[in-house]
Amino acid sequence: MDIKNCIYKLKDKYSTVLSLYLIEDYNHREIGELLNIKESTVRNQFRRGKQQLLKLIKNKEL
Repeated sequence: MDIKNCIYKLKDKYSTVLSLYLIEDYNHREIGELLNIKESTVRNQFRRGKQQLLKLIKNKEL
């Protein structure tokens, strides 16, 4: 199973933040500037997206 494919199955706001952070190696501040959102919003979307990604991965392994 490809993790990138799982990331892209998430809601757009989560997949964008996760992709920029995990794949493109941007930090939370930089992502906030790129997307024109608050850094705290980026952190929340990252946390929620990561939780959903872990659930998706867990369900795929069953």
